[in-house]
Amino acid sequence: MAGQHLSPSWPSARTMGAQFVSHDEASGTVEMAFTPPDGFANMRGSVQGGLLAGPMDEAMGAAVYLATGGKLQLTLDINLSLLRPVAMERFTVKARAVRSGRKVTFVEAELFDHEGKLSARATATTLVTGWPGESQGGAGDKGRGA
Repeated sequence: MAGQHLSPSWPSARTMGAQFVSHDEASGTVEMAFTPPDGFANMRGSVQGGLLAGPMDEAMGAAVYLATGGKLQLTLDINLSLLRPVAMERFTVKARAVRSGRKVTFVEAELFDHEGKLSARATATTLVTGWPGESQGGAGDKGRGA
């Protein structure tokens, strides 16, 4: 199920070089890999710190998707701690939903560089939503005014 539904083909995931790696259903952990594009490099030649939030947000979104049975999420806040520079090499992010309620999900992620070293941590609060064009009660509402 997970590999089929999480093939990261949407524009932001493609920009970040995203690839779905695995999903551990027992722990609710999602792992994604990212190959940073050249435009992510800072003056030191490593990934610019703020641009690490994007891949972490993508992986946390995948964790929420799986924890909520296929619902989307809007990130309400994200807290990012940068622990070390990340080389312009493929890196991985492991994310999991910590607590998922009817509307709000708390999620966390860890980013590991190409050598497997923990390089960043993030937590986020997300609002679970339906798919675009879906009303609160289910499919059929195409966003038309009442």
